[in-house]
Amino acid sequence: MNLNASAALSTLCIGESSVIRSSADLSWSGFLLERQLAGVNMRINDHANQNMLALVTSQVMRGEHQTKSGTTFVRKTAGQVTVIPKGPVPEMRLVSQAELVYCSFDGHFIQRIAEDIKNLRPEQLVFRSGLRDKSLHLLMQMLVAEFDAGNPTGRVYAETLGEALALRFLHLGTIVPIEAPAKISALPGNRLARVKDFVESSLDQDVTLESLAREAGYSRAHFLRMFRESTGTTPHQYVMQRRIAHAEKLLSANQLGVAEIAVACGFSSQAHLTLAFKKQTGMTPAEYRRTQ
Repeated sequence: MNLNASAALSTLCIGESSVIRSSADLSWSGFLLERQLAGVNMRINDHANQNMLALVTSQVMRGEHQTKSGTTFVRKTAGQVTVIPKGPVPEMRLVSQAELVYCSFDGHFIQRIAEDIKNLRPEQLVFRSGLRDKSLHLLMQMLVAEFDAGNPTGRVYAETLGEALALRFLHLGTIVPIEAPAKISALPGNRLARVKDFVESSLDQDVTLESLAREAGYSRAHFLRMFRESTGTTPHQYVMQRRIAHAEKLLSANQLGVAEIAVACGFSSQAHLTLAFKKQTGMTPAEYRRTQ
């Protein structure tokens, strides 16, 4: 289920704010990323209709809470993350302009991931403000970088990051200790073979994590762990390896130009092929062709 482009902000923010960029056009499944410019006097509502994360990207963000005992001032700096569960949250008014990135999660998406975690229900999540969590920040940075670049690496990469981000959101948002999922077994050989055959037949397409999991017959979260147990790589890494191997064959055949090979191997552009090819082989496509 894809979220509406304004879903993360329209239900949370009142007053002057604008969406600078949204991932709605990228059709990521289960989560939405938005870059927001919040103006002075924008108010954070006291109820969130979705589970979400908020990352401060401006140098400083200042705000204030009105409590029974008076005004409490809030100061957050770049890199701090707030865990915002669905339901009541503290109301806040900004007193300075700020830029933030929101990641909102579809309810079914969060519920499905939560089901893999023992003794956790999404309704148990609590609001946690101004966190500095290295894992969460790194995942947010990686997803934002891919988002800002227009998702050149493909949906399977972005959706893998989204799964990891949602899992970290659940871990940080609960006050009950979470037990790690039991060790996942490898994919059965016939199902792994089906996934590999599917990848080979889809190298020129924008493969999604959902399509790979469906081919294996498991949920996305289970498939991610089982695939890694089977191959030692993530689905994204495996797809990228197969695309580069296909590009090597096409370069050796010397019948297509590099731009045409990029399209045939599922890359968003010749530049993206060149970058990925050099990262994996140590040579550019043109250099590789000259060695054949």
